[in-house]
Parts: sequence; C-alpha cells; structure tokens
Amino acid sequence: MKKLSVLKVICFLTITAFFAGCASLGSLFDSGSGSSSSGSGGSGNSSSGSNGSQVKSPRPPVEQAASTMTDAELVAEAIKWGDCSFLYEYTQREGADKNLVTQANNTIKQYAALSTNTSKYRNDKMEARVRGVSKELMAQVFVDPAAALPGVVSVLTNGVSDQFLKAKVLHDWICDNIAYDTDMYFSGRITAQDYVSVLKKKKAVCSGYTNLMNEMCSLAGIESIGINGYSKGFGYDGKIGKDTDHAWNALHIGSKWYLVDVTWDAGAMERRTFIKRYSTEWLFLDSRPFLYSHLPEEDAYQFYAPVLTANDFMREAYIPGKFFQYGLALKTEDPEYKNLVNGGMTFDIVLGNNNVSLSSRLRTPQQQNVNAASWAERKSTTATFDFDVPDASEYQGYVFARFNNTVQIQEKIDIGTFEGDWLPRTEALFNTENPRDRKITEKELELFKDSYFKVADNGSYYFAEDLFDTARNSAVLKIHKLLDISTNSLEQVLRFDVKAASGYQGFGSGILKYPSTFGTYNQLSNTQLISPKNGTLTAGSSETFVISSKDYASFAIILNDEWNYFTKNSRSGNFELTLTIPSDIDSIQISGGPSKTGTHWGLVQYDIVQ
Repeated sequence: MKKLSVLKVICFLTITAFFAGCASLGSLFDSGSGSSSSGSGGSGNSSSGSNGSQVKSPRPPVEQAASTMTDAELVAEAIKWGDCSFLYEYTQREGADKNLVTQANNTIKQYAALSTNTSKYRNDKMEARVRGVSKELMAQVFVDPAAALPGVVSVLTNGVSDQFLKAKVLHDWICDNIAYDTDMYFSGRITAQDYVSVLKKKKAVCSGYTNLMNEMCSLAGIESIGINGYSKGFGYDGKIGKDTDHAWNALHIGSKWYLVDVTWDAGAMERRTFIKRYSTEWLFLDSRPFLYSHLPEEDAYQFYAPVLTANDFMREAYIPGKFFQYGLALKTEDPEYKNLVNGGMTFDIVLGNNNVSLSSRLRTPQQQNVNAASWAERKSTTATFDFDVPDASEYQGYVFARFNNTVQIQEKIDIGTFEGDWLPRTEALFNTENPRDRKITEKELELFKDSYFKVADNGSYYFAEDLFDTARNSAVLKIHKLLDISTNSLEQVLRFDVKAASGYQGFGSGILKYPSTFGTYNQLSNTQLISPKNGTLTAGSSETFVISSKDYASFAIILNDEWNYFTKNSRSGNFELTLTIPSDIDSIQISGGPSKTGTHWGLVQYDIVQ
C-alpha cells in the first residue's frame, strides 16, 4: 500500500537524529549462528478478562461520548488520549473546523515523528537503582505486595525528577525480578495476573507484567494504561487469531503517550523455557516501529494514523525494536512476512550508523542454516540483500546486526560443545603442572562454571544473566578470549518467510548460490564484490575476480602458498585478478588488507567443483 512506503521514507529521513544517543549492544541470545523466539509469549488465547488474560482500558469508548460532546471537546479528548485514529477521521470530514483540523494534524505529526528525546534511555543498561532496595524491603514486597510496593517505588524513584528515567527504573526493576510464567502460558489457562499475585509468585504472563507496571507507575505519579492486542511473538505464524494474544503499556509523559513492553524486555522464550535477557528494545519505542510487531485491538491505541489494518500488520515482515536501535530503515515495503521468489529476491536497508555490521542467513523452519543462500553487500550507507531458495520447501530469511565496537558473552551453546570442549579447555587453563603457567585463577574457573545453566530439553547451556555481577561477567569474557570463543555475536533485526514461486524449482540442493563471506567483509562500508557472484566455481575454468573498494588497498588469493595479488584497473578503479581455477583444491578465498606488506583478512570464499 502506498501509505506504508511513505511512512518508511519518514523513518529514513529522521533516523540519524533519532539514534544519536544509542549505545551498547543488547543482551538477546539470537545471533547469526543461534536461534530464538521473538520475545516471550502473549497473554493466552482468551479474549475474556475474567481469567486475568487481558488488561482493562481506563478510557470509555468514544461512541459513548460522541452524542453529548461538541467537536472541539471530542478533538480535545482525542488529543489527550493520543487517539490519532479519531483525529485522522476528523480531518477527512467535510466541513470540519479548520482550527480543529490543524490541532488534529499537529498531534498526528507528533506521533508519526521519531522521538529524539528517548533514545538515550534505550541503551540496554540496567539502572543501578534497581539493586538499591534493601534486602528487608525486597523480601517483604514478595510476601505482602500491597503494603511494601509503595516503599519499593519510593526507594527506586527518590530524587528522580526525569519522568522518562523514573519509568525506566520501574521497567528495569520488573525485568530484573519477574520471570515469565511458561507453565501458565502452556497450560492455556491464564489466572491471577493482578499485581499482588504477580509479586507473590514472582512470575507473570504479559497481562501480569502490564498490570504491575501500571501499579508501580501510579505509585510514582506516572499515568500508565494497559493495551490489549496482537503480536508477532512466540508461536506467530504469519496470521493473527480472532482473540488478542498480548498486552503492553502506554505511559503519558509530557504531552505524549509512549509505548513500553516490559514482558519482551525481560527476556525471551525458547521452546518451553524462559531465558532472562534484559533489554530496552521495547522501551519508549515509537508508534510506527512498534506497529511492526504489536497491533492494538482498538485503533485508538495505535497512536498513529492512518491506522494499520490487520491485513497490513500480517503482511509486513517481523521487524523488532532492535532494528531501529541500530539506526536501520527499509527503503521499500519488501520484504513482506511471506514472500514468493523466482530466482531470488532483493531489498535494501539504509544504515544511520556507520558503526554497524550486517549479515544475512537463510534457514529451514527447524533453524538449520542453508549455506550461501543469501548475500549481503554494503555500499556507503546502503546494504543490499539477496535471498534465494534451493528447492520448493519453505524457508526463513534473517538479517542480523551488531555494533562493531562491542563485545558480548556468548549466551547459548549446545550441550556437547559446552561439556566436551568449553569446560575441559577452561579447566586446562587452571590445571597446569606449574602454577605459574595458569592463565586463570581458581575463582575465575568457578565463576565460569557457575555462569551457565543446562536445559536438557533444549539441548543447550544458557548464560545466567546478571548485569551487575561484573566480576563474573569479566571472568567469562576473559575465558572466551583465551579459548578463542567469538564475542562478536549478532542480533536478529529482521525475519520473514520465503518460498519458491509456482514453477520455480530453486537453485539446486548442495549448490552455493552465493559466495560465503567472513565477518570482516560484512563490517566494511565501501567494499563490494562485483564478480563472480556465484558461490561455486568449476576447476579448470578461467575466472575474473573483481572487487570495488575504498577500505583496502590490497587484495589477494593464496594458492599453494603463492600470493596472487589483484591489480587496480586505472580506468574503473576496481581491483581485478584473472585465474584458472586449479583442480587440486576444494575452495579458494579472497583476502584483503591496507597494503601488500601488511596483514590480510579473509573476506570471501568459493567452493570448487570438478
């Protein structure tokens, strides 16, 4: 639909300013090599509030007031509630008051714009105040919530005049102390989601998180409401049901409502296990970005206009909040949630931050990687992605991102690798014949062992997150580096389904459609492989390799310990090398570096077939 592409252009035009304050990488466990769900589950499949699965809206329906209020009063009420749906309808009325139309349009523009005043709070850093509540008061609040919660909120917000920071502290405390109730979610019966029950159990589903945030905000003097709706969370398959499946908050700060999803910021659910993973991905996320993953049951709570329909919501790809934290914007409406391809699909992403690396991956629904079935290349501030499928089966396309200057603990590892590789090699760093040869202390060894927990049903170990345990986190990072375990994990920022169109059989099983790329290639802003773009080359064939680059001054292919350097074409400025592919190798690799005499890093690799 034309209106959606225009909205994405708006995002593109304001994206740089919006993300100027973004800082560190978040703590999600999805990466280029792992898998996860896109947030915790919703509130169950019941549309009835009697079982606690929904939150109640404090605003009466507009229809009830329409017959007794003037247009001026109705517009004022809609502005108060951020009801862009009603305001937009009013601007389309024949004979509408011009002054009221101006007021309505100004409010709509206010919600359509990306906020520059909230980015600094979306930094994935938990506020230290969260751990400033005394042990006695913490113990009491989980026994007698009604009596103790006012005291907890008072300690958390004492001396804080910034309403955004105050709300963030409350958001952080909930994320730190309330786990997602997976047993209740999978039972299909959602009960007792009032804030008292949530605190006594220290568990909740989304409506419980929402109710607790409402209560804590009320105690802190912040107006907060709960919103029921649909989400692209755990178990979403491209279609929403007839009943709402999720709930979240809207907070009124200043003259505007700001959206918050505490449930998804507390962690994620993998299979039947909740994994605590704090983030600010859904804290004060703007209205339009929020609508890629959350659709309110009532149009009034979209805080956006023209409103998105259910079909619009289902058609769009899953774009999480991280996409916008990284300063990214889609240039077109593609990809959609479900895509048919005939020889491949291509789309562009605009980068508002040069410190971001992007990569892509095609996977089966069982999360098995399909080698070299996607291609990503970057030119200045635009990254172009190509995807294709090997056969007529259904697949999922992913785009991943990371900030180049961050390191991150690897938060998920399969049981066999952890027990058969990581653990014995870590113990060997300490258990040496000569104590002076020890690379780690006994304390660091114990901290590492205690930092991961095993979930047998998932076949994995998970890092037990505690953002304030700096000694343990430092020890784990130190051991990661000693064992050469990557600390450059990427996070999922885009997901969609892709399948061969009728009559297309795919590019073929066992064939590399595109070359394989290394992380260094993905980080380069102005290096582009021009040819060949096919990932499989034939032995004995003559190939001309062409690269355009402003990042490196030297490129080479090493064959039998001989360096074959590219030469620079004086006319095109490209780096070129023509080679006859040897028959005694199974792969070749292009490497690059600042100079012929300096270090070269692997960039692109091809498979060789006879």
